Amino acid sequence: MNTGPKSTIAASYVIVGAGQAGRRAAETIKELKPDVDVLLIGDEEHLPYDRPPLSKQVLLNEEHEEGAFIRKREFYETSGIRLLLGRSVQSIDRDAHRIYLTDGGHVIFGKLLLATGSRSRRLTCNVGEASKVHYLRSLSDARLLRKEMIDGRRIAILGGGFIGLEVGAAARALGCDVTIVEPQERLLKRSLPAILASSVQKLHEAMGVRFLIGRTPVSVERNGDNQEVVDLDVGVVTADVVIAGIGSQPNTELAETAGLEVENGIVVDTRCRTCDPDIYAAGDVTAHFSSLLGRRVRIEAWQVAEYQSVVAAKNMLGDDQEYEELPWLWSDQYQWNIQALGSFDLPGEIYVRGDSASSCFSVWNVGPEGQVYAVAAVNNGRDISVARRLLKGGARLIPSKLQQPALSLRECCSGHTRMASTP
Repeated sequence: MNTGPKSTIAASYVIVGAGQAGRRAAETIKELKPDVDVLLIGDEEHLPYDRPPLSKQVLLNEEHEEGAFIRKREFYETSGIRLLLGRSVQSIDRDAHRIYLTDGGHVIFGKLLLATGSRSRRLTCNVGEASKVHYLRSLSDARLLRKEMIDGRRIAILGGGFIGLEVGAAARALGCDVTIVEPQERLLKRSLPAILASSVQKLHEAMGVRFLIGRTPVSVERNGDNQEVVDLDVGVVTADVVIAGIGSQPNTELAETAGLEVENGIVVDTRCRTCDPDIYAAGDVTAHFSSLLGRRVRIEAWQVAEYQSVVAAKNMLGDDQEYEELPWLWSDQYQWNIQALGSFDLPGEIYVRGDSASSCFSVWNVGPEGQVYAVAAVNNGRDISVARRLLKGGARLIPSKLQQPALSLRECCSGHTRMASTP
């Protein structure tokens, strides 16, 4: 049910952030202890929804919005998860175990989970007062953008990461003319190896997308013809619609004002605990330790929201579990499903398994002793699944065999290696 305005509300378990991580945590608590009191607070009026569909199916058709809502309202009512939607949290009094809402209400908590997520990073270049730059983070953003993506319109996308490319693919499917501007020397520099990024660019070019690589936006201004003019350090792009997809930044302000440790995210230990024993955090707002990388990381991925929130919820109930998932992300663009597991930041050699000019291949980052650091694949979920077992089992590969697709990945392993028994 949706809890209306009250001066004071109390719940044993309070979750701030009604996105995917918050929803999963609330579900988990109720699954394990149905009788406990759970309150989920969200600043949007909508029921909790997952964000990945926003840059894909939701842009194509209003009918696809329903798929983003994993649970219907009846689920929250029957499970007893209280919803406080359209309400923002102003501050946390850790000593009093009290949350202050911007509308003047109070919430008293026993255990608190911060699942405040992240927001779109804004352009730092000059944007004229008459210009309208679109960002894509919320369902409301997607609805506004869908109205703008009309057949024949010119779309300028600033940023060649996954969001920019997914929006570009949706825009092309709707018949828009698309130009993608990327300031780096190539696409997807933070996520994928160069050879796979090159294949992704060729895919988009074959679908009619124009790229301006290594160009930096200087300003966005609306001219007298009601067109958006993006002035670059070299050249100009004129469009009907400008979309910025230049990354995200974590919503850590609430944690900072509460005196919690923040370092490019809310710092948590492997059990999702902050420096306050009664406050936990989960999702892409967290800076958590990765044993694969040997350092804290903040990962903007579905996986973190889906699985870290479960660990946090269980530990809030008194369990002692650790979150240790391999970094994994995925993206759907046209007929390609792209997945990446592990890290391409680690210093290894890049090997291609299959034909990178085809629509089914994988790219591997292999260490000097044959250890698997990462794999990225196009339309090849099997390689990702096996790679997960290789990574967890500490497997060693023989690169010369890896490049022979006729051999199974097990046959590519050195004799003393092992594979994890479960994916």
